[in-house]
Amino acid sequence: SYVIKCLPDYRRRVMRFIKFLKDHYSTGPNNLYDQLVFELTPDDLKDETRHYHKATHDLRYNLIPSEIVHAFLSGELQYKDKKNKTEYSNDHKRKYHDALLYCSQFADEENGPVTATYKVEMKSYLDSLEKQSAAARSNGKMDERDADPWCFTLFMLICTWAVETGNIFVWAFLVLQWSIMGRCCNVDAIGLHNFKAENDSVVFCLDTNKKDQKGEKVTEKHCYANPLKPVISLFLVLGVYLSLFQSKFKKKKDGTSSDKLFRAKGRDGSSSNTYCKSLRKMLAKKWEIVWAHSIRMGHFNPHGTRKGAAVHVTTATMEPPPIPSVLLRGEWSMGKVIEVYWRYSQLGDTYLGRCLAGLFPDQPQFGILPPHFTVGSDNPYVKEGMRACFGVILDNFGHCGCEGALLLFLASIVYHSDEGGFLMETIANNPNHPFMDIPILSNKELLKNLRDVVTTDPTPLIMVEATGVPQTVKLQDRLREFSDEIREFRKEFEDLKLSLPDMMKNAVDEKIKEAGQ
Repeated sequence: SYVIKCLPDYRRRVMRFIKFLKDHYSTGPNNLYDQLVFELTPDDLKDETRHYHKATHDLRYNLIPSEIVHAFLSGELQYKDKKNKTEYSNDHKRKYHDALLYCSQFADEENGPVTATYKVEMKSYLDSLEKQSAAARSNGKMDERDADPWCFTLFMLICTWAVETGNIFVWAFLVLQWSIMGRCCNVDAIGLHNFKAENDSVVFCLDTNKKDQKGEKVTEKHCYANPLKPVISLFLVLGVYLSLFQSKFKKKKDGTSSDKLFRAKGRDGSSSNTYCKSLRKMLAKKWEIVWAHSIRMGHFNPHGTRKGAAVHVTTATMEPPPIPSVLLRGEWSMGKVIEVYWRYSQLGDTYLGRCLAGLFPDQPQFGILPPHFTVGSDNPYVKEGMRACFGVILDNFGHCGCEGALLLFLASIVYHSDEGGFLMETIANNPNHPFMDIPILSNKELLKNLRDVVTTDPTPLIMVEATGVPQTVKLQDRLREFSDEIREFRKEFEDLKLSLPDMMKNAVDEKIKEAGQ
């Protein structure tokens, strides 16, 4: 990925190529090292526009012959384990080519960029390399670490394990990553200013993405609650997480504060690293179950969440969401020509959001509304509940537009807090569970008053109709209603057939009695 954040890794790869040149082409008639490599001066290292990081040397990129790179990739980088003849994956090798291409863009006019001939020859070589690697791959001699997609069942299982072990951080991070179909780094960067309530959904809009570091073409991602499956219901998950960790949004002694949901002290990348480590630790004794869900050994990776979400929404129904909506939500390229004509559509994204929430268009209640209050936010009980669960957030970040979303999150907490409900059942199984610390659960009177004003039914002037429900799904619901009515009519008719003889006999007897016979 050609972004500034990747440059430290690219520079390390270029330095390894330079070491290869020094080891194999620095003496004799084939001394290319002196022609291609030069040492960086202190002034070079101070030039921030070059992004040298920890590099000590650089290349004259416009002089690099493709044959030398061929020798490097097919020789130095052929085997990861020579003894067992295990080869590096082609993706690993390609990244060295990417590093040379991208770093060459920061070279001065005298040394870069790479030539057009080099690009053409390398493209042909990389294509042939893929074909040559087919045999190694078929024999299991390819060190491939690509993440296998998580199926929906595995996703729900891991969420369940996170709840059972009280790992609220992993639970929230995972469900949000699945819902926005994003990378770990996308979730890492999300703050309170990145989401807002819109009708029956919560809309997330990232500041940047992998393809758009300026944030000029980011698109909205509509996310939905799933009251039928609380363990993966985003509104409940975020409501619980924010109510338990609202103290992280307090102002520091210097008066500053961060609105990032997961980052530790606002540090870039801190939460994604913590999530990956915590996830693997949590699954330490669960690997056999994970592998049983079509995950190959060595191919379990948090990136599989994103892949699994895409696979789920495109294959779990015969009427999947529009493919452009899936590609745009996942920030995958559609190709330059198609991207000109196929643009973001809110309608397609809302349907996609419902599918990602674990609602199935082929099953009843696909268009179920999220738990919401039947009264306004000015209701005294609602106000008290909001202050109890999100008071710190409202004090420091109430201006960023997340209040409507927090209101939906609170409604989900209340909806699932009834006796025998998800929250209370979890607490009953583990009295020391973190759910015990959800502020409003300890206030029985307030909780009772809030339960009286929460519902998933349409509410005039507050939440009237579900969004993201295609006309075909609405027709299926109508057909189900008609089918139920016909079934009920047939039952009544059958009951009438059974009781009709007795009814007629009783009527005749009654008439005879009236006639005095």
